Amino acid sequence: MGQETQVGCAILPLAGRNYFVRPHQLICRSTPEGRRTQDLRGSDSDRTIHVVSISKSILPPVDRLRLTVLVEDTVKKPNLIARHGLSFQVETSVAGVDSRILMDTGPPPDVALQNADTIGADIQHVDAIVISHGHYDHTGGLLEILRRARGGIPVVAHPLAINPKFSLNPSLKFIGSNLDQTSVNAAGGILLLVRNPVRVASGVMTTGEVPRETGFEKGETFWTVQGERFVEDPIIDDQALLINVKDKGLVVITGCAHSGIINTLRLAKKISGISHVCAIVGGFHLARADDNRIQATLDELLSMDPISIHPCHCTGPKATRRFMDSFVGNCRPIQTGDIIAL
Repeated sequence: MGQETQVGCAILPLAGRNYFVRPHQLICRSTPEGRRTQDLRGSDSDRTIHVVSISKSILPPVDRLRLTVLVEDTVKKPNLIARHGLSFQVETSVAGVDSRILMDTGPPPDVALQNADTIGADIQHVDAIVISHGHYDHTGGLLEILRRARGGIPVVAHPLAINPKFSLNPSLKFIGSNLDQTSVNAAGGILLLVRNPVRVASGVMTTGEVPRETGFEKGETFWTVQGERFVEDPIIDDQALLINVKDKGLVVITGCAHSGIINTLRLAKKISGISHVCAIVGGFHLARADDNRIQATLDELLSMDPISIHPCHCTGPKATRRFMDSFVGNCRPIQTGDIIAL
């Protein structure tokens, strides 16, 4: 058995390493190069990693960030497909070394892939995939994307993202994901079920689980099954992606921000060690929010003074209009096919 190294913020597995879990820490053991990742049971089909520790990590900067919207609810550009859902390709460069991360994979089965082919986005060489939460409109394209990509792609998700998920509006409807250990591994992925922040590339990390601190960010009710009981689902699996852009600040990318966009931003600044928010991109889940919640959210955003805001997906037209009125020229909603370069 090789040398053991304790890690605070989880780092994605590289080739030739096995990851095992002990309470409140992550243990990394070296193995000969080229050996496929296995867990303690030694089964190559059970490559799931659970990580529970949480720590603060100063996020180093990237030189360049390019975000491509592969899937969003709306589209203006020809030959692209709009569907209810979200998928971003996040490309960064640090000292000439490029990284390519996928944040969510859109609805089933292959809208993200079709749009990627039309745009010319390189899916085959994705380095990692981050799942913001376990709803179908953010996970539906995962297996098709993994089959297209090279093998051994880490897929970072919260442990509760694979739980069954339902809405009740007005009748019961399954809105969960196709995330499970067997299918992800069979498609060529390595599923990391992680509660804490994970560094997925230099200058790029997830928030992990987001504490609910604000009193006004109460989301709509969803449902799940726990301990053979049908219970409310607070979407604890919700997380965001963070990038520190050199000389500009922190970029926060959300899926739906079920935890609340302000809760997410507060955590992002805390764990990254970066106080200035450069850009906020993604769904803010305010489509059904009342005026009081939208105003409270707007007040908090104004106090953070981001350079730009790019709402989409579940943010809703009312909240988006309010943001555009308040952040004149700096709130630019995004659609399928749009590109943000920083």
